[in-house]
Amino acid sequence: MRAFGVSAGCLLFAALTLVVVNAFRVQAKQTKAEDEQQIRLLIAAHAIASQHGDLQGLANVYHDDADVRYSDGTILHGRAELERRYRQALSNDPQAVNHSHPTETIRIRFLRPDIAFVDVESVSGGGADEPVERTPLFVVFTKELGHWGVAVQRSGVALK
Repeated sequence: MRAFGVSAGCLLFAALTLVVVNAFRVQAKQTKAEDEQQIRLLIAAHAIASQHGDLQGLANVYHDDADVRYSDGTILHGRAELERRYRQALSNDPQAVNHSHPTETIRIRFLRPDIAFVDVESVSGGGADEPVERTPLFVVFTKELGHWGVAVQRSGVALK
């Protein structure tokens, strides 16, 4: 059968192509939602670890080769160096690392299926004699071997 000069085989191929393309789009949306949820859970786990003085919880969100630059200019390379920094901070004053990441400040943009740029605030302080400090963080999460982690983190200047 030919409709408008197109064979039934061509129509069937076009229909199957549309079904496959739509299936990939649905799967991509589901995967993106799952990946976003995993990133949000890592952000929350890091904050909870900071509130409990959990060294491993603080460091585990970073990939082994992550690099971090704080707003004071300090640059740390690798999870081992980050662990040393957290260990030192926890031994001096466990409250120094205590912070939260309010969910309403988390903005995630996927650059590729395995790379996400996250803009989030880190909120600390607010004790009896301590003002609240809100610092923007700019974080690149990458998915390696099926697991999300921080590859790059930069701290901005504290917000007013």
